[in-house]
Amino acid sequence: MLTKIDIGVVVFYGVLMGFIGYYAKRLVHNSNDYFAGGKRVPWWLAAISHHVSGYSAFAFVGLGTLAYGSGLSAWTFFAPPIVIAMIAGAFIWAPRWSRMQILTPVEYLETRYNNIIRQLFGWSGIGLKFIDEGVKLYSLAIIVHVATGWPLPQVIVVCGVVTIAYLFFGGLWATMLTDFAQFIIQFTITLLLVPMVLSRVGGMSGLYYQLPVDQRGLFSPEVSPSFLFVYLFVIILSYNGGTWGLAQRFYSIGKPRQARKAALLSASLYLFYPLAVFIPMWAAHSLIGPIDNPEQTYMLVAQKILPSIAPGLLGLLIASMFASTMSMIDTDINALSAVFTQDIYHRNFHRTASEKHLLRVGMCATVVLGALTIASALLTIHLQGAFKAMVEWFAAIMGPVSLPLLLGMVLRKPTWRGALLAWLSGFAAFIFFKYGWPLVTGLQSTFALYTGMELLISLVVFLAEGMIGKRSPEKERQVQEFFAQFEDFDS
Repeated sequence: MLTKIDIGVVVFYGVLMGFIGYYAKRLVHNSNDYFAGGKRVPWWLAAISHHVSGYSAFAFVGLGTLAYGSGLSAWTFFAPPIVIAMIAGAFIWAPRWSRMQILTPVEYLETRYNNIIRQLFGWSGIGLKFIDEGVKLYSLAIIVHVATGWPLPQVIVVCGVVTIAYLFFGGLWATMLTDFAQFIIQFTITLLLVPMVLSRVGGMSGLYYQLPVDQRGLFSPEVSPSFLFVYLFVIILSYNGGTWGLAQRFYSIGKPRQARKAALLSASLYLFYPLAVFIPMWAAHSLIGPIDNPEQTYMLVAQKILPSIAPGLLGLLIASMFASTMSMIDTDINALSAVFTQDIYHRNFHRTASEKHLLRVGMCATVVLGALTIASALLTIHLQGAFKAMVEWFAAIMGPVSLPLLLGMVLRKPTWRGALLAWLSGFAAFIFFKYGWPLVTGLQSTFALYTGMELLISLVVFLAEGMIGKRSPEKERQVQEFFAQFEDFDS
């Protein structure tokens, strides 16, 4: 449980975040500032924010289940796919996001395809994203619940309200600046915890040998090569813009070359830092023993060791986790509200709206979408934990929404019909291979099967349509002009 000093640290941290939010509010003058940082976010700040977004409370809660139950394969699951994804993104997608003058991730779809695709992907993306948002808020509530003993549903509501209030005023700038402060504090504490943990288990060799024998390999039944192969493509899509909040990190940067540097810096951080998260989880077998709820693994180890280092460190860790998750949720909700404001409301209902009016609409959308996120988190309690909900649902349905979005920036030939058919066929494949396959064959449907088939079918349909699809001369001219902006990434 938290001591009075820990609670005092949490309060102080909250005041600091409030000051950052107030400062960020001064940087917001219009919808461009609110949704895209005015296109003037420094590349190093965007890189740190992109990296920190992978360390919400989910990394310490959802991955705790995997690390405690499957051992070293948790690192294989988490780090290498993201590193590969970000290296690819540095040379393919990050510069393209930066080059486009957009305020939302789906805004360009009207030029590339048509407004039907822009609206379809906007609405479907908003709907699907709440699975991801609910898991993140649920994971944050688990951290607070373990540390305080407060009831989980009430914690979800309180954390959600605080998160929404912070974003309401500061927009993207608030989340970026909070990410930087949280980066310094959380990394310091987690890196401080690692040597203390290793000293108690006999160093790296002791850590390795205290693991159960079946947890000492880089693969496991949960993280098999076939699973990882499919999951890699999900991560490539997600971290390069399929997760809209991460796309914001790139198109908020002014120049393509700087966006590339941001992607590479984020990749380098992902290569090594995850070990600082997993080492305490792996050591839990020796330090804690049997754990009834593996989602609590990291916090149980932190509760055991941090108070012996210095008073208040546990409170500071919880505060930093709250800040990182708050920032991650805030960024995603900011992206969702941007899509609703710019792509749906402004485009279809009020094309002459002023900047001031759009800013108010965006702030109202933030409140409504935040309330739906809280509802999603409450539902996640009944979805068998954060890891299952995240991997089996959000990751599986990422393909149909993000494939045409990201490949539309790279491939010239597919038309709006290809994007629509890829979307439809992907969802149909997901439904069939997840639910119909067991009924037809009597065999169990695995993540690698239903997600892999969904991605493959969606991709094949998208590429095949590009080989036979035709555009009008006027649309062909628009598409050629769209791709002309990507010809030089050195400026």
